[in-house]
Amino acid sequence: MCSLFLVAHFFLAGVNFLQIMKAERPSSFGEVLTFFLLVVYLVFEYVRPQALIPSLSLLHIPKISIGALGLLLLGSGRIKLKIPETKYFLAIILLMVFHGPIATNNYLAFWIFYGQVSYFIVYLSVIAFIKDVKKLNIYINIWIAINLFCAFVGIKNGGIVPNSAFMGDENDFALVMNMAVSFAYFMFLKTDSGKKKVLYLGAVCLFIAANVVSRSRGGFVGLIPVIAYCWYKTPKKIVATIAVVITVGAFLFVTNESYMNRLRSIKEENIERGTGEERWYSWKIGWYMFLDHPIIGVGQGNYPFRVSPYESSEGLHGRSRAGRAAHSIYFTLMPELGLVGIFLFSGMLYCMYRDRRCLLKLERNVNSSSMMPDQTSFVREFHDLNYIMLGVQGALLGYLVSGIFLSVLYYPHFWILIAITVAIRNVAEKKAGEFQAQVAEEINKSLILRQDLRKNEFNQ
Repeated sequence: MCSLFLVAHFFLAGVNFLQIMKAERPSSFGEVLTFFLLVVYLVFEYVRPQALIPSLSLLHIPKISIGALGLLLLGSGRIKLKIPETKYFLAIILLMVFHGPIATNNYLAFWIFYGQVSYFIVYLSVIAFIKDVKKLNIYINIWIAINLFCAFVGIKNGGIVPNSAFMGDENDFALVMNMAVSFAYFMFLKTDSGKKKVLYLGAVCLFIAANVVSRSRGGFVGLIPVIAYCWYKTPKKIVATIAVVITVGAFLFVTNESYMNRLRSIKEENIERGTGEERWYSWKIGWYMFLDHPIIGVGQGNYPFRVSPYESSEGLHGRSRAGRAAHSIYFTLMPELGLVGIFLFSGMLYCMYRDRRCLLKLERNVNSSSMMPDQTSFVREFHDLNYIMLGVQGALLGYLVSGIFLSVLYYPHFWILIAITVAIRNVAEKKAGEFQAQVAEEINKSLILRQDLRKNEFNQ
């Protein structure tokens, strides 16, 4: 059954991709190539085929794809630096540049900076070249298909994707599955095709099953608000309730007593025992480190190398935590990037919220207009954009909640969500402009018709 869903989703994504390739004019080869490279980036970033086929690593395909995207961007003249999210993103990179020569571990600071620049190139490429609803749909479908493959691999390997930089740990794997649940569910609501609904709902169940296989308590904590958000944002609550019952059924089907005991341990463990004690210990160190370096922090990736001054000689139970991550987005952000980083990260979150409100406003304007004789296509496109945006928001919720317990700030997940959000707003504004232009054209036609009628009446 898992293989069936995997093949079906990749087939769907492949057909959609071939359709967009055929639809493009020869003059837009650059756009087709850019879209292809964005897909290659997703595949090599998440699936890591170079780990399965070692000879691929000799080709350095991820670096080549990022370099090619950068060159295509420069040649296109579509780099948009006036967008608020772009300014915040660029400011974070500049902060990392400042940290380079002064960080304790310059080597790690550099490679995190390098990764962030790569994300920035991907971000700029997404918002510059994904310019219509069709491409957005295909991009999301490919992302779901990739994560479906990762879910299948994770289920076979006990909740991890071997050799993956972002899913080689059960907790990191569960976080990505939570994000994928939101996208697959809202694509399930968006489509009118019965076959696609079965595929998307099947994907939701598989992502939840993968979460369970990981036995991640943080993953379970992050899954609950995602499911609640999906139910809350479903217009037809009966449909939502049925979908939730199915997903909960899938959850219960794959659980066992060992997993349930692990979930019960969430209550038993606290800040005085188990992993809860370790995280609390690390977070306190992060807090004190932030208080000592409140403005710009100690530098990206440098929390683990500044732990020693904040520990006693005994450490925690006789062991030092130096060299270990903070196990939290927030206690990575605060000590490493300081108040400046907090402001920039929070600014990006606010922009995502504002883009969602902008989309809703544009959608209301289109739906409420009575000047267009046929606005079905515009209504449908805004319907699709709304559900894709809901998928982004649900995925962001899963990321922020699961990330309370994980150091995933410098993983690509958040930065890809930012890119998709800006792309959605750009497409929405473009479509709203086209709609207003057609409304104005209809008004002009109506005025000309009235003038002709008056002339005819006067002549008679």
